[in-house]
Amino acid sequence: MKAPGTVLLLLLAAAGQASAEDITRYCGGGVTGGGGGLRLSPDGSVVRLHRPRAGAPVEETRLEASAPYDRINALLDAAGFERMPRGAPSNMTCSIARRQGGVSHVVMWNIGHPPVALQPALREIEAVGR
Repeated sequence: MKAPGTVLLLLLAAAGQASAEDITRYCGGGVTGGGGGLRLSPDGSVVRLHRPRAGAPVEETRLEASAPYDRINALLDAAGFERMPRGAPSNMTCSIARRQGGVSHVVMWNIGHPPVALQPALREIEAVGR
């Protein structure tokens, strides 16, 4: 298993070239090291992220969908997102990262077991990606 700092760097790198203010939901790891997720920007733009395997470049596809960025931001605030612990990587790790004002915070968990407080925000993000 990779060191926790290495896994965190891989998860953040999967977010690609994000803006100074964004929310990124990503899951990856396992046998292939691949994964995917969504990056939401304040202007409502949505980018689907896909990495077929570890070491491969992240493929980015802009979606026609519009994200309720302010609502998701408010749900993260209500959950106390910045006060949540970072969590630990696992074989299949999911994360949500938010950057605001040049400051990033990441919370990660074992796939299928998100923190209860984050579930409303995660449902909103998943709805955007459908």
